[in-house]
Amino acid sequence: MYAAIGSRRWRGHPLRRKVDVLEARLWLLVASLTLVCASSLGIAHGWAAFNREQSVVAEQRADRHLVRATVLRDAATSSPWADESGRSQRVPVPVRWVTATGGEATGEVPVAPGTESGERTKLWLDSRGDVTSAPLEYRDVWAEALLVGGSSSAMPFSTGALAGIGVRVVCNRRRASMWESEWSRVEPEWSRRA
Repeated sequence: MYAAIGSRRWRGHPLRRKVDVLEARLWLLVASLTLVCASSLGIAHGWAAFNREQSVVAEQRADRHLVRATVLRDAATSSPWADESGRSQRVPVPVRWVTATGGEATGEVPVAPGTESGERTKLWLDSRGDVTSAPLEYRDVWAEALLVGGSSSAMPFSTGALAGIGVRVVCNRRRASMWESEWSRVEPEWSRRA
């Protein structure tokens, strides 16, 4: 029905009703508004999240630096902790590293299960020399931007879907009342009661 609305056959069709044309036009309007609002809102929020996360990445990269540390004790060969895939998580062990001033420091960092004493591992330090996590990567920035943009466009999409359903319900009620009034006019003649 919707594909033929603009054609000439539709305009002169004997079963065409004003409510059908109104419904098609309202659906087109709701779909257009939904698409414009959801995409613009998603892009705006996603872009803002991208800029915010990019500044966090720049701040973390300026504050954190990578050092090589020596493992002081053998790590357990298996970890009592496992992730969703069943693989063993990293095991915390003591390590030693050289500080920026040339002194030695020790701390506990997670390493792969089975790491032996004397092996070298990487760890991240902040500007105070404390062990910290690795800085965010740019894929994390993109993931956050896409997540925020997608989730903020979900509300206008759901609102548009509800508006489309509302248009359909109202037009179906109008169509049913029109059919009822026409049937009350035609039924006596059709059933030969007239």
